[in-house]
Order: sequence, then structure tokens, then C-alpha cells
Amino acid sequence: MAVLRILAGVSVLLLIYEVWTLATGVLLPLIGNAAILQTDFHYYYEAAMRFRGDGAQLYQLSDDVIAGFAYPPPAIVPFVLLSYLPLGAALAIMTVSSYAAVIAAVALWIRYLRVRGIEIDRAGAIAATLVAVALAPTYSNAIFGQVNAWVLLCAVVFVTAGALPPTIGGTFLAAGVWLKIYPVLMIAEGLWNRTAWKRIACAALAGIAIALVLLPLVPPGAYQTFVNDVLPARFDKTAVHISNQSLIAFIERFAMPPDRFLNWTGEQAVTVSGGVRAVNWLFGLAVMGWAWYRATRDPLMGQVESAAGLIALAAIIAPLGWGHTYVLVLPVVLLHLFTMRHASPVVAAVIMACVAALMVPAARRIGIVEVLPSALQNVVYSRYLIVALILMALPASRRGSGRS
Repeated sequence: MAVLRILAGVSVLLLIYEVWTLATGVLLPLIGNAAILQTDFHYYYEAAMRFRGDGAQLYQLSDDVIAGFAYPPPAIVPFVLLSYLPLGAALAIMTVSSYAAVIAAVALWIRYLRVRGIEIDRAGAIAATLVAVALAPTYSNAIFGQVNAWVLLCAVVFVTAGALPPTIGGTFLAAGVWLKIYPVLMIAEGLWNRTAWKRIACAALAGIAIALVLLPLVPPGAYQTFVNDVLPARFDKTAVHISNQSLIAFIERFAMPPDRFLNWTGEQAVTVSGGVRAVNWLFGLAVMGWAWYRATRDPLMGQVESAAGLIALAAIIAPLGWGHTYVLVLPVVLLHLFTMRHASPVVAAVIMACVAALMVPAARRIGIVEVLPSALQNVVYSRYLIVALILMALPASRRGSGRS
């Protein structure tokens, strides 16, 4: 628990810095002048403005296929509501809601872990929540106005809603998929959890219901454009800049000089070969198989490990697994923080190092690293990916074992 207290103390300092930077470096400047700096939120806000004027203009494909609004059509609805405010004020609301979604997801996950028999006292819960809120992926979501915090919340609700009516978990899963597709991976939980199938069936029905209810706002043509144009244009593309922490980007960077992936030049989008895509999908299937093995071998803790790993998997196999996407790793991080008291000193040190690595933004360059050979630079700068893989593979420490 000393390690958790240390991490919480560092997190408090980080939060002070992050709140100050968000307020003075992003939100206040944008409230005064929406053009003073560029964030991802600009893409969504501008798409909403276009959409309000002409529903056929939701998607604007260009040579820069990794930029712009490319979420499923229903995802534009919350941004349409925000677009009635000035951009700075809209981003401020998005920022607050992002932190609220993370805190809600953490609270639900803590309750779920307690139900599964993991001892979590009030002090430990507060400390871990501070860590989760202060980690760089959470901070990056707030800065860029991203939706991954809400995607995390939808996935966590689906996993933890087993004792509730299946319509609740199913509706949240459907909403998450319509928001950013990634939560569709949660269907794999049905491989080892029979009760999940009711929620999955409800998710399918809720997905259809959401599309039908939104028809007055989101016309069928938007879905057609998304399926016929947007998805094919991005299907075989990735970005090689170090802010992309996906497995595909990691593999692609090995064939490039550091200048290509350390500097944002506008040429980061590359076409991924069929072989690399196959490796990515085979890896995803292998992780699902490993999750099934874990869950069936240990129906109590194994199912927790598998569900957490499944949520994190989306950030790894998504071609554009940006640093802020790794907020999806939070359930795995929290699981290890709460079971670390039963871990050996070596395992506790590994967990602490992994969490510390997630405290630094993915795109932050480190001078001493850049004297290393290109391949080693890629390894160091792909730390989110490596940390996620380590934490997913590491079994949660069991009571009385003194080891993992």
C-alpha cells in the first residue's frame, strides 16, 4: 500500500499541473479565440456545424485520412448539442464530462472488484481514483476533447451490470459502439460468461433502436457514407507518429528512421500491408483465446482479468490507438493497484513502473532516448503499448500467495 500512496501523492502534483495547464493553456485561450490553437475537438465541432446546415456534409474525406470526424453517425449528436455554444465553452463542458466519465467508470469498477472479493478500503479507493484521473491518457482526453472516457464508461457498465436488468448493460454497450465502435470487442465476453449473452442481445436491439430514434436527426445516407466511404478509406491506414501507440504503428515504425515518427510533418499516415494487418488481427484473436482460458480456469478472478484485458485490447489493435485511447487500460491498472498488496516486491515494482510510464504523455519526447538506435527508440516511445501488454499478461496477485 506504500506504493499506492506514493503514486497517489505524485498524482496530486500531476493534477495540479494538469488542471492549471488545461485552464490557462487550452480552455481559457479557446474561450477567447477559437482559432488560437487546434485540438481534435475542432474536427468534431466543425463537423457538427456542417451537419446542422446539411446532413450530407457530416463526413469530409480528404488525403489526410487520419484526421477529421470519422466516428459512426450517431456520435455526432452530442457534438451537435455542444455546437450551439462557442467552441471554447463547448470544449470546457466536454472536458468536465470526460473527467466525470472516468470517475464514474472507476467507481463502478471498484464496486465490481469488491463484489468479486477484492479488499478495497476507502483510502485505497481514493488513492487509486487519484491515480486514474491523473494519468496522461485521461489528461490527453481532456485536452483534445476526445470521447474515449465515455467509451470506457460504456464498456465498464456492460461488464459490471451483471446483477442489473440486461437492458442497462446492453444499452450502454450499444451507445459505446455507436460512439466509437471499439466496445464491440466486449461481445467476446460471451465466450466465458453465459449471463453476458442477455446483455449482448439487448445491445443488438438497443443499437437498432438508437438508430431508429435518431432518424429524424441522422439520415440513412450518413450510415451509407460511413460504411461505403469512411471505413474503407481508413481500413488499411495508420499513423506512425509516436502519439499512436497501437500494435500496427509499433510494427510499422521499425522500418522507418526516427525523424519520420518523432516529428509531426503531416506525412504520418501510411498504408498498412496485408501481412501486418493479419498479425494485428491474429494477435487480437490470441488475446481473446487467452482471456477465455483465464476466465474458464478461474471463474472468479479470471473473469475479472479477462474483462479488463478485453477493454484494454481495443487500444492495442485499433490502427489509430492514440495515447488518449489508452484510458481503456484503466481497469487493468486498477486491478493491479488493488491486488498489489499481495504481490512480491518485484511484481510491485513492475506495476509501479508501468503506472509511472502512463503518467507521461505518449508524444512527450525524451532527449536521452534519442541517442539510441532507431529500433530501441521505437520500443521506448511505444511504452503505452508495452505497459498494456505487461499488465494484461500479469496475473492479479492472490491473497496469501506473496506472488502473482
